[in-house]
Amino acid sequence: MVSLARYLLEQTAARRKESACGDRLAVGCLFLERYRAVSRSTRAGHIANRNRRGAVESGPTFRSQQKQQSHRSMNTTTEPTTIRSFLAVLLVGIVAGVLAGIAMLVTMGILRLAFGWPTPTELIFDRLFPFLTVEFFISSLVKAGGYTPLKLQGVYGALAGQVAVAAIGGVIYSWYLNRLERRQHWGNANHGIIETRGWRLIVPGVLVATVLLVILLWPTLITNYHGLPPARARIVASLEMLISFSVCGFGIMLFHALLSARPAQSGTERGGVRTGRRRFVALAIGAALAVALNGLLRRLYRIGTFSYDGRQYSGPGVQKITPIRPRDEFYQVSKNLIDPMIVRDSWRLDIVGQVENPQVYSFADIAAMPAVEQETTLLCISYGIGSGLCSNAIWKGVPLPRLLAQVTPKPNVTTVLFRAADGYYETFRFEKAMEPTTLVAYEMNGEPLPQGHGFPLRLIVPGLYGEKNPKWLTRIELLDEADARLHRRHGCGFYKQQGWGRLGDAIPTHSRFDAPQVAGNHFAQPFIVGKTAELRGMAFGGNRGISKVEISTDDSKTWEEVEISQPGIKISWSLWRYEWTPREVGESQLVVRATNGEGKLQISEYRDQVPDGATGLHRVRANVVAS
Repeated sequence: MVSLARYLLEQTAARRKESACGDRLAVGCLFLERYRAVSRSTRAGHIANRNRRGAVESGPTFRSQQKQQSHRSMNTTTEPTTIRSFLAVLLVGIVAGVLAGIAMLVTMGILRLAFGWPTPTELIFDRLFPFLTVEFFISSLVKAGGYTPLKLQGVYGALAGQVAVAAIGGVIYSWYLNRLERRQHWGNANHGIIETRGWRLIVPGVLVATVLLVILLWPTLITNYHGLPPARARIVASLEMLISFSVCGFGIMLFHALLSARPAQSGTERGGVRTGRRRFVALAIGAALAVALNGLLRRLYRIGTFSYDGRQYSGPGVQKITPIRPRDEFYQVSKNLIDPMIVRDSWRLDIVGQVENPQVYSFADIAAMPAVEQETTLLCISYGIGSGLCSNAIWKGVPLPRLLAQVTPKPNVTTVLFRAADGYYETFRFEKAMEPTTLVAYEMNGEPLPQGHGFPLRLIVPGLYGEKNPKWLTRIELLDEADARLHRRHGCGFYKQQGWGRLGDAIPTHSRFDAPQVAGNHFAQPFIVGKTAELRGMAFGGNRGISKVEISTDDSKTWEEVEISQPGIKISWSLWRYEWTPREVGESQLVVRATNGEGKLQISEYRDQVPDGATGLHRVRANVVAS
């Protein structure tokens, strides 16, 4: 019975399920039939509507409106996209160029520090500096607050200018690639780290920049701070620019590739991560380069010449300079940011021009020649009345006439041109070069020339301003009067072309107070009435010597001859002393003057040192007090 009941229940459930499926199938078929009917009706309605609108849509007015609406839609969509694209191209180019410019400066710094290769900054300064007027130079120096600030401003401006030019190059490169990407499908491009199509712009750009600068800077390319001969120096200077500009060009390509987002990847999450990583790498490299550049600049600054050093010898211990260490006490003036560091073994001296037998000398050749020692005082054309840009030393070297005799000058020679490793150049007449006291010196006060004073060889020309005594000598060239370089506006010379020494280069007679301590236009300490005080000072007659020194204690009304305690020779200074006992309390105006070895009294009329060198008498106010 149980089995029968279970069987009947199962049969009943099966029939109910079949009935339900049939009902659902019937309902589905009915719905499908109704949907087909509605679809046929709807299509018929659409066809009728299109037929009714056909005439209107085919008219010119409708087409014009539709076209304008389409243009408005496109402009609204594309204008923000175009602006964003332009800004992206600009920003990537600027950043890539700045980072590449820093890499270029690091390269220049390494080559300058390690090998003495001149930087374009130094070559450009040397090329343009002689064309500045002396008035402009002095006004710039005053505005800058001194020679050191002026040099630093020039350095900062040059560094910023080079980075700015590199940034412009980066923008041009970015714009160039952007145009290529518009014309060609990205899938045909190289997907490596660097876009190889960029070489077509970078390589010609580097070559053109190098060639243009070589042409512009050709006269200064003989500069080499390790003292290479002029011919090799030109090759090295050109190679330095090619290497530095190549680093900049490759850097633009590399940093642009790292900073740019690939179109094929920019829309994907994975591509965005890769782009972010590349940009991080680019900025990390840039930060490392900036740190390296900062270190190089600090190192170069420490060994630089950022001072205009005129030693003032004063106080009771004033004496001849010969026993004073030259590196610490001898005045030093340099046009350079960093003085040459000559390698003596690679240094050479060329003697060329209007000669029968051109010669090239090594340092060993010069040192093997018969030498002389002579005491000679140097004085800068910027020496002010009573200032310290005047020093004395004993120099050892070969007389220039002996050296020139070996090359046999031609009869038409009138002028001698001297060139130095740092690009400095100067001229004076052949007759002066043939004086026996004109030396090519390699020792100073019994020691090899210090770096700052012209190691390994410099010129000593008694009687002419310091600018006529070039340091780091590398070439002597004999010229005839037809040479075009001698007919420039103010003459031929690094400072001469600015307008210095228009009235001549001979040093006039000078004298000054050195002790007791002088502070400006007065003695630093008061004198005591009735107490004798010793006054000391120096007198210098160029190459004419000193025969007499006089002092006035009443502002030039009366004069009294003083003792020349340490007489010099014709081409050196003399030191004098005077015992003065003040007779009354108050202020006294003390004045000193000298008579040179030719019997000519020192010029009393005041003239500023710019541009022809100073003249006038040193006047110092003395304050006399009661005991």
